Amino acid sequence: MAPSTLPDPITGLHPAPSEDPPDSAPLRILIVIPVYNHAATLRRVVRQALQVHGEVMVVDDGSMDDAVTPLRGLNVHLARHPQNLGKGAAILTGAREARRLGMTHIATLDADGQHNPKDLRRFFPLMRRSPDAIIVGKRDFEHADVPPANRFGRGFSNFWLRLQTGRDLGDAQSGFRVYPVWVLEGLKLHEKRYTFEIEVLVKAAWAGVELLETDISVYYPRGEERVTHFHLFLDNLRLSRLNAKLTLRAFLPWPHQKLVKGAKKQA
Repeated sequence: MAPSTLPDPITGLHPAPSEDPPDSAPLRILIVIPVYNHAATLRRVVRQALQVHGEVMVVDDGSMDDAVTPLRGLNVHLARHPQNLGKGAAILTGAREARRLGMTHIATLDADGQHNPKDLRRFFPLMRRSPDAIIVGKRDFEHADVPPANRFGRGFSNFWLRLQTGRDLGDAQSGFRVYPVWVLEGLKLHEKRYTFEIEVLVKAAWAGVELLETDISVYYPRGEERVTHFHLFLDNLRLSRLNAKLTLRAFLPWPHQKLVKGAKKQA
């Protein structure tokens, strides 16, 4: 079914025409940008995304700064949560809308400007080769002013992913990813906030889904220019609780849910 061309009833915005990756006609991608109080950066991020790919959806996760007002005049899809439910909930809303629009994949990137939408092109060869894989963008921490907490958090999450699944990724915390919609629909996911991005990788690996990565750039604004909603104590507590639960489950002697049968274990 072709995506709807009707304007959004709230914004009056029309969706842009679809643009598949080169030589991959069967793949239909929706860029999903979760947003929560990022009015200052959202328009720039969306415009850059539209220059790369014609199908973009913004999921307003209960913003209080009227974040979507800057989108007027841009050809985007829009979904809204009446209250803040969390980044994971916004991604799942984007996946449901992607299915409704006839898409096969979603590409998620952050609204704060840390990701360069042009890097989406780096995902295309992997998508063509492995359309059922989750692909994670590995941020280049060597050429960016990366906060120490982010460096520590990445190594911490990489370690737990390896322990829980036997899979190696260089950046398990990166939010720039490509997901097959059917994988998100098939997994039993419970986390709704930042912890979603760890849970989905672990449960996908257990389900036999291939995890791949590609190098991407990253930009961290300095000082007060940077807008982050990561709460050091509360979100780390949630991550610790999730990792304890996943580690325990990893070693329990009953089978995991399988989406891909006969999948080879990745080293």
